Amino acid sequence: MNSNRDDFSEPIKRALAGRAGHRCSICKTPTIGPSDESPASFMNVGIASHITAAAPGQGARRYDSSLTSEQRSGIDNGIWLCRGCDGIVDRDAVRFPPETLKRIRRDHTEFARLGARVEAEVGLIAIGPSIIAGGQVSRFKASGIVLHLAFFLKGSAEDLFAFVRRFDTQSPLSRYVVLSELGLGGLLTEAPEFSREGASWSMTFQWQPDAPRRAVSKLAGISSRTGRMISGEEYWKQTFEAVLQQPLGTRFDNMESGSHLSELYETLSGSTWFEHLVKCELVRLASIPAPARRGGQASEYPPLLYVRHVLSVRVPDVALADERLRMEVEFDLEGHGRWTGDLTLHIYKRDALRKERAKAAWITESIRRMEKEGRALPTPTPPDGWDVVDGYPD
Repeated sequence: MNSNRDDFSEPIKRALAGRAGHRCSICKTPTIGPSDESPASFMNVGIASHITAAAPGQGARRYDSSLTSEQRSGIDNGIWLCRGCDGIVDRDAVRFPPETLKRIRRDHTEFARLGARVEAEVGLIAIGPSIIAGGQVSRFKASGIVLHLAFFLKGSAEDLFAFVRRFDTQSPLSRYVVLSELGLGGLLTEAPEFSREGASWSMTFQWQPDAPRRAVSKLAGISSRTGRMISGEEYWKQTFEAVLQQPLGTRFDNMESGSHLSELYETLSGSTWFEHLVKCELVRLASIPAPARRGGQASEYPPLLYVRHVLSVRVPDVALADERLRMEVEFDLEGHGRWTGDLTLHIYKRDALRKERAKAAWITESIRRMEKEGRALPTPTPPDGWDVVDGYPD
């Protein structure tokens, strides 16, 4: 392997596949599905192809020496193709110059965004933190809920096998199923059962009893914008926004808690699945108990502890306004019932997110060191002007 190649990272590859709807950007052929070699085999004929070559040398089509290594391995230099089209593109730089490939990618992203030739009735199913499948509920029966899994957007059938096999050794809070179709989720009572059904999979599971929620009826507090007391919907919205825009790994008192929305936006905001993924994340935050805070006991409440049911989520426009994303939500709130409102969430760009995580890690390590030394000092904050990312990389 050429160590000088500027290859794509795994998150970039997943983002390219997701934004393309797991279809080739040129011929529109699906690039993902089960294999018949064994019950656990999984086939992926998609390739994250470089628009300009990853390294110079013989046969390196469209290599651009003016690009930095980061630009060459970045998502803007990639296009998702099947193996056949990748071979054609890799051998014909005249027919496929960079401008043409970028236009093809742009047009195909719009194709995927509009949902053309994509099964609209298929929702997303999160099975623990490492698996996201496309599918739908097929049956409710005494032994549990039965799901039809059509494809894997993240992870594979092998990962599903591993999830079941290692179920008892996993963190209890990672043993969950979230259904965007129903807007519901929960922790599992036991390892799910699954079987092969032709070209797809069937999974049966049972949820534990719902996590408790708190009523919103008497909520009130200080406005983060004006400093005055607020209550009712104004305070509800502030509470929901605070939870949803707090990225994972940026709270020094609870590094395992947080939202994935900024990362989803960074990698998949142009995907036909983005709205489904956003809903999945809101359902997770509304149904799975929050991890224990530093030095505290595990919480029985989910982060969105006032939301019983995520009824709908809509993102009218993925374009950010002042780094904020607007979404329309409909929740079933404890002690209130159905509520519809707009939420505006700050979306962290990649560098800002790295800095926030590095800052939280620095504070966490400083507190740990002070406790080890027996010093009862106030929570430290990084010195002004200190480059947290360079000083304490995440």
